[in-house]
Amino acid sequence: MIRKRPVRLLAALTLAAAASLSVNSCAPSTSTQSKLAPGQYEWHPERSPKGPVLMVVSIDDQMTYVYRNGVQIARSTVSTGRPGKETPTGVFTVLQRKVEHESSIYKGAQMPYMQRLTWSGIAMHAGDLPGYPASGGCIRLPYAFSQKLYGIMHNGATVAITKKNAQPSQSSRPAGILLASKGASSERAIPNPSGEIVWNPGKSRSGPFSILISYADQTVYVWRNGVQIGQSPIAIRPGARPPEGVFMMLENKDSSGLPAWSALSLSGGSSRGNAVAAMRSDLRMPDEFARKIRPLVTPGTILVSTSKSSNKSTRSNRNFDIIR
Repeated sequence: MIRKRPVRLLAALTLAAAASLSVNSCAPSTSTQSKLAPGQYEWHPERSPKGPVLMVVSIDDQMTYVYRNGVQIARSTVSTGRPGKETPTGVFTVLQRKVEHESSIYKGAQMPYMQRLTWSGIAMHAGDLPGYPASGGCIRLPYAFSQKLYGIMHNGATVAITKKNAQPSQSSRPAGILLASKGASSERAIPNPSGEIVWNPGKSRSGPFSILISYADQTVYVWRNGVQIGQSPIAIRPGARPPEGVFMMLENKDSSGLPAWSALSLSGGSSRGNAVAAMRSDLRMPDEFARKIRPLVTPGTILVSTSKSSNKSTRSNRNFDIIR
C-alpha cells in the first residue's frame, strides 16, 4: 500500500561532518520498483513477520528501505541533510528513542518518533519532505511511516546510510571467522595473533551484540547494547583485502546448514563477492576469544568489516555508532 501524509515541521539537527562512504549493490532490484512521490511510502510487514531489522538509507535516491530477516518489508521517501549540513554516511545503531522529542539545537522544533543515531545531533524523525535534501543533517520521514517504523525498531537496531542505492544479499561466509582453529590457521600460513585480549562482559549483560573487525588495527572489537565489552588481536594474511561491509545474522540457515547472514557492501567500487568468501581464510582469531563470543552471536548480531581504524573519527565517544 502507498500512503501520503506530509507533515510541516521545521525540526532538524546539525552535523558538519561530510559523507565519506558510498555503496554499490550487486543486484539493485530496488531500482525496478515504481518511483514514490515525496511523502509516500510502502509498508508490507507481512512479507517477513519476524526477525532482525536492517534499515538502509540512500542519500542520492532520497529513499529508505527496511529489511526484516533479509526481506524488504517497507520503503519510503526521506529528506536528508541539505548542502553544508550533509547527513553522514556509515553504519549506525539506534541509541535513543522518544515518541515526543524537542530539538535542543532548534528550540521549540518538534521531532515526533525520534530515533537518535549519534550523540552529536543526527536522528531519524517525522518531518517535512519537499523531495530533496533539506534537513540540518537528520533523516526526515513521513509521519505515518515514522510511527510504524518506531514500532518495529529498538535501541541497538542497525541503520546503514549510503550515498547510492544498495540492497543486501545473503551469505554464510562471515560465520566462518568464528570457526577458525589454530590447526586450520597454521595451514593458511597466518601467524599467531599477538596482543592482549580484553573481556569484560559484566559491563553490559544484555542487549544487541555487535562485532567490528578493523584490518588497520588488526583487532576485533565487540559491543553489547552499545557498550564495548571486549577486544582481541587478529592476524591477517599479508595482502588480504577487507570486504568493506556490514553483515547481520538472520534467523534462517543456508543450504549448507550454516547461519545465514544479510550482507551489505560498503565498498566505493564494485562489490567483490570473492573477498567476502575469503574472510575466513584471510583472518585468524585466537581460539580463546572465539569461544567467548560464539555463544553471544545470535540472530540480529551485526558484524562490520572495514579497512579503517577504530578511533574517535570513525565511531562516537560513547558507543559503537558509525564507521565512516
